[in-house]
Amino acid sequence: MTKSKYKARKILANNIVYYRLENGWSQEDFADALGTTPTYVSNLENAKRNTRIDYIDLIADTLGVPIETLFKERTPVKNHRIPRR
Repeated sequence: MTKSKYKARKILANNIVYYRLENGWSQEDFADALGTTPTYVSNLENAKRNTRIDYIDLIADTLGVPIETLFKERTPVKNHRIPRR
């Protein structure tokens, strides 16, 4: 069995998109709620960015989910654009 490179990062990225869309937030809205930039959010959601565990805790709090749900494997989410509110 071949292990995917950065599997945990990809699972986290997919779940960030999933829960962001569940909240009806654009990347800009989510970035504002986190106190960061849309570019940083985009990099997280595309698994291009590694992040600290403390920041993952902030992401979970901001999304209103338990931290462990951000590491649950799920079907890949189609990341469609939501206009900024």
